[in-house]
Amino acid sequence: MGIKTLHIYLIKKYIPPFIATLFIAMFIFFMIFLFTYIDEIVGKGIDNVTLVKMFGYIFVTFLSPSMPLAILLSSIMTFGNLGESYELASMKSAGLSLLAIMRPLVILILGLSGFCFLFSNYTLPYVNLKAGRLLYDVRSSKPAISLKESVFYNGIQGYSIRIGKKEDDGVTIHNVYIYDHTAGRGNTAQMYAKDGQIAMTNDKKFLIMKLFNGTRYSQSLEDAKQEHTRPNMIMHFKEQEVKIDLSKIKMQNTDEILFKNNAGMMNIKLLSQYNDTTIKVRQQTYKQIYKQFSTLYYFQKCFAQCKKNDSLHIKEIASIDTFLTKLPAVRKKNLIEGALNMARSADSFLTSKVGEEENQIFQQANFAVEWHKKFTLSCACIILFFVGAPLGAIVRKGGFGMPVVISVFLFITYHVISISCEKMVLQDKLNVVVGMWIGSTIFLPIGIWLSLKAANDSPLFDSNVYADFFRKVFKKNTRKNAPAATHQ
Repeated sequence: MGIKTLHIYLIKKYIPPFIATLFIAMFIFFMIFLFTYIDEIVGKGIDNVTLVKMFGYIFVTFLSPSMPLAILLSSIMTFGNLGESYELASMKSAGLSLLAIMRPLVILILGLSGFCFLFSNYTLPYVNLKAGRLLYDVRSSKPAISLKESVFYNGIQGYSIRIGKKEDDGVTIHNVYIYDHTAGRGNTAQMYAKDGQIAMTNDKKFLIMKLFNGTRYSQSLEDAKQEHTRPNMIMHFKEQEVKIDLSKIKMQNTDEILFKNNAGMMNIKLLSQYNDTTIKVRQQTYKQIYKQFSTLYYFQKCFAQCKKNDSLHIKEIASIDTFLTKLPAVRKKNLIEGALNMARSADSFLTSKVGEEENQIFQQANFAVEWHKKFTLSCACIILFFVGAPLGAIVRKGGFGMPVVISVFLFITYHVISISCEKMVLQDKLNVVVGMWIGSTIFLPIGIWLSLKAANDSPLFDSNVYADFFRKVFKKNTRKNAPAATHQ
């Protein structure tokens, strides 16, 4: 009964710092995203509901990459607090080993690792799809209308608008110039008005401008002959309403089907299917390239025809140079130019196929990377726990001081290794298995070594131990040098 109470106590000690660090890690990743895309989001006139939905989806996408950092940091903090308050020493004096103390948290971490895998495989593709589609629509939408005084505004396609002065009510305007290019034939219509009023419909689909005491200049180009003469029409008006369509600058809702082929929006089953399909397409492409190149460029039909030409009385061709010396100058020139053109054509053909091959290699590597990432994140949660828990027991300091510094340093090291190797895999410079698992492979022995040190109560971070070691080394060197000095 006492052991169960201890298990519950350890889990209660672990969960609060885990939740806090998980939220902090997700917030940090979200702020990095926000600083990256802030210029493409602000000033688009997007409604608050859409922004909240987009930010909510994007915030959730950072749950998976934040889990290893949160587990590492909370493990160091939890065991650091236990060591600092001598609770860990009391448990060991009661006959419990470090592994026995860690057992309930190991079970908890295994559960969190399984949750991370299920989330990455089933929930994350859906969230990535929603977040990716909204982010694309927001980035693709044009900036919101911002008519400034004495400045031409060209944000509306087909129009160039200038307002001389705008009253404080935001409706009344003066000295309005409108250049209409919607006909696609240049500046064929202009409008000037001394005063006016500007407003937007409730659905924000149209901009309504009521102009007073103005003039309209237009060119009628209905006939082809009028393209040269360009007759002008002048119309004076006391009041006229201009209705401008804003649908093209409004955010569009792109179909989600266009994003479903992205690797980040697939589960393991779809990634395997698409990867197999990509391999088959590459194999078929190799056969087609070989067939096209051997048919169009490798076999030179002109030489075969020349060998059968009796007018030249050539029965055998020893070399190309010998053959060319017996040809007339004009035909020799034409033959060389034809060969050069064929070589350039072959080079262009191969260059285009190389580009297609690189794109297919990147797609295949991207599918493989996302497939392995579903597993590497879950394994990283377990491995980093076995790095953080014994490290906290050795450091014996809790809170957000030393544990934060150590855990951030370790996670950045792991993250840099993983990201660098992942990019090398996408560039086809490293095997996908090696590249995606090298970070876990490096940190696994570190976790085992730290666990052994913590289990044996090794003073790994005790400065006095290292000071005594170097003091003994220097004493030995002094004793060795002493006889030599006496002899001299």
